[in-house]
Amino acid sequence: MGSRGLARRGPLARAAAAILALVLALLGLLAGAGCRRPAASAPPDSDRGPIVLVTCDGLRADVVGALGGEKGLTPNFDRLAAGADWAGRAVAPSSWTVPSMASLWTGLRPWQHQAIDAERPALSWDLLTLPEALKAAGYRTRGFSSGPWLTPRFGYGRGFDELTALGDGDAAVARLEHLTGGRELVWIHLPEPHVPWVRRPWLRDALPDALQRELPGGLPRSADADDLAEFADPARPLAGEDRESYRALYLLSVVWADMRLGLFLDALKASGQWGRTLLVVTSAEGEALGEEGRVLTGGGLGRELIEVPLAIKLPAGSRRLAVPRGVRPSTQRLFATLLESAGVEPSPAVAPSLFHGGAFPALSELYLSGGENRLSLVDGDDQLLWETRFLPPSAEVYRASFAARARPLLPPFAPPLGFLRLAAAFDAAPPLSGPAPAVSLRRWDAASGSRPLADPVRRAALAKLLRARWGSFLAEETTPGEEARER
Repeated sequence: MGSRGLARRGPLARAAAAILALVLALLGLLAGAGCRRPAASAPPDSDRGPIVLVTCDGLRADVVGALGGEKGLTPNFDRLAAGADWAGRAVAPSSWTVPSMASLWTGLRPWQHQAIDAERPALSWDLLTLPEALKAAGYRTRGFSSGPWLTPRFGYGRGFDELTALGDGDAAVARLEHLTGGRELVWIHLPEPHVPWVRRPWLRDALPDALQRELPGGLPRSADADDLAEFADPARPLAGEDRESYRALYLLSVVWADMRLGLFLDALKASGQWGRTLLVVTSAEGEALGEEGRVLTGGGLGRELIEVPLAIKLPAGSRRLAVPRGVRPSTQRLFATLLESAGVEPSPAVAPSLFHGGAFPALSELYLSGGENRLSLVDGDDQLLWETRFLPPSAEVYRASFAARARPLLPPFAPPLGFLRLAAAFDAAPPLSGPAPAVSLRRWDAASGSRPLADPVRRAALAKLLRARWGSFLAEETTPGEEARER
């Protein structure tokens, strides 16, 4: 039995969900995560203003100036963070756009919502999405998306009055400028700073002199996923001049993303609705630039891939968030946060909102990547990594999974060489208790990076918590193939 039933909208499923949630809550198996909580206090319906959600693709927390990164890369995010009700580092539910955004859109973990790989990128029809929930609460809904995954084809159009391509962003700017202060959701997804990276010489001129001098000269005109495919195999790491050049292109893309964010923030202020608006800015995931042999997104669950920036500006008169600054919440919790702000009580199956305190370590999941299933639990500065390998490592396996993340496996694109073998092995392996897991503990350093931590007691405690968290709202563990057949 899969886990999606708790988010289904059919009457039988809702009844089963309520019974199961009550039993689990009474047994205390969910450490408070599944108990039904009263909705956070919110303004009366007539006083609720707009909700604006801006998501980026591939923005690491450690490059944001306000969060300890290089000053001058992200001045617009930095100004927002300085005046936000909450700003800091958060943890993404996965290191790849498909599962991570699906978690933000449903409040569910990747294994619950099952949008986990290139063969299964779509939001199941029986999942309640953020736009659908807000639409039912009386919100007008408008979305501006980008990239190959977050499209109506894969379920992201559900609940939107209109979902269009972001393009140059002019239409999104116009929508923000004309907000009237009523109940309206505007979602904008920036494709940057993820590839393709484009060398824009004038962006370099916008950097502080010290940072300009640090960037290498002679940069490639552009780079996309195909250019970095040779580095998908950790045995062929991105290093030396290649790493310096690609890192420089990434940083310039960060600057470009921040400039685009600035246009949206200026438009929102020009509308006169800044004080009434609930504004959230975050990233779907981070980006690897050669750390531990990883490049781009989805190659693992290292810190650079799952630690993302998060800034939240609440509307005037709103209840304060209960999560202290300095704590790294999961962005999966934004679903319930936005619903409670709108006066909607979320399902017990979803991650608790940021209006509720208490310990809630961030669980991240990544499946099928490089022949491994990976889980991560971040509690404070400690990260437990749980990895089960279902296929021996090889250059073919790494390249196949890397290529599958770049674009949907739909015509005119055929599955990459080796993907069918990779997918068949994945379908047959239990995701948690498959081949003997490798469990390790790491300590995140002050600004970026991490190091191994030798603490068997702490490792055992976090491993127990990870197993409990992963198994919450699951009747049993099934293989991916069995789970897919249940859908």
